[in-house]
Amino acid sequence: MTNYDAFGHEDETQFPEGGLRAWLCVCGSTFGLMTVFGVMNTISSIQLYIQSNQLKDEKISNIAWIFSLYMFFNLSMSIVSGPLFDTVDIKKVLLPGMILNCIGLYATAYSTKLWHFILSFGFAAGIGSGITMTPLISVISHWFLKNRGLASGVSQCGSLSGVFFPLMLRSLYPKIGFQKSMVIMASICVFLCILSFCLVKDRSDIVGDPALRGVPLMRRVRENLDLKSFKEKPYSLLTAGLFLNEFSILLVITYVSTYGEVRGMSQSTAFLLLTVLNSAGVLGKLIPPMISDKMGRFNVMIIISVIMSISIFAIWLPYYNNVGLFIFAAVYGFGFSGSYSMTPTAVSQISETKKFGSRFATCYFVVAFGNLISMPIGSLLINEQTVSNYNHMIIFAGCSCFGATILFTLARISIVGTKLKVFV
Repeated sequence: MTNYDAFGHEDETQFPEGGLRAWLCVCGSTFGLMTVFGVMNTISSIQLYIQSNQLKDEKISNIAWIFSLYMFFNLSMSIVSGPLFDTVDIKKVLLPGMILNCIGLYATAYSTKLWHFILSFGFAAGIGSGITMTPLISVISHWFLKNRGLASGVSQCGSLSGVFFPLMLRSLYPKIGFQKSMVIMASICVFLCILSFCLVKDRSDIVGDPALRGVPLMRRVRENLDLKSFKEKPYSLLTAGLFLNEFSILLVITYVSTYGEVRGMSQSTAFLLLTVLNSAGVLGKLIPPMISDKMGRFNVMIIISVIMSISIFAIWLPYYNNVGLFIFAAVYGFGFSGSYSMTPTAVSQISETKKFGSRFATCYFVVAFGNLISMPIGSLLINEQTVSNYNHMIIFAGCSCFGATILFTLARISIVGTKLKVFV
């Protein structure tokens, strides 16, 4: 036995692999990610309400920019917060991000016009959330090596707030209205941010790269944007597949509730579609990564993408009753969460360990532009909000998902050819 991991890059003796301080950091990461994933998985609940109330006179294509900007900044800010996390203490990164996120949520509560929502939710909450997400995920690697998967899985339980927040808003909207409901959610996020800020702690002085300290941030950002990786066919095809995948995912999680309402559901019942989607997603975050250790990351990624495509064309599009919509929400929820959980492992499968951070950040920086344009395009298809218009959007989402499946398959072929029984 040596003191190095399987890739020969990390000194195992530098990682506690547990202990009170390490697990307190994991808890802090979980609490912080609740404010990220919870709000991210609640955008359909927010969109459904403001579309019918504050912004009822606005075109749905204009409203879409609120949430496309939010999702864009959530992903694209990793290109800045990642290098910043490597350069300064984590608390110095988290503090401005958490403050901006919470201020944005409070401002959203009092917004009444389109530009209010764009500034408060799209920009403030989106940028704040995007700044905090990467450090909260990355700090786990400072404490764990062998048990990193387990610790990361525990921290990802922060996505459970994506089940709680929509249920809470569904219950509070009719009783106290949008403004007070959002204030309550924002206040919960403030409490979670305080807990997270107090509990998380990095170990950059021990496991960090001393050479990064003192390096100008913009230089680190430029170095982190690894455009040379796109010369590799597997990486380019995977990134293109993830780009199209985001088209499908963002349209579904944003408009599945409004589609239910157009189909005759009450607003309260339509909110439950999102709850089912996020609840099934809990299993999607756990099962596919476990299976991928046996079957291979790209193999599982392709299977998940096929499931998502089939659920759109074979369940969502043809079945108009409530039962069909809830079945779709469960199947797709499992699939899209599995897709999110498999993305880092798929990128790592074709990346050297020391280059993974920059390749992953670059990949998602590009994918973020899919979020930026997918909703405006999709919303143009449903601008009149008829069943026929929504069906056009569903077909668009399904074709995007199917296109992603093809690209994932081509990425696999570029690695191992057409052999089927190969771990990849």
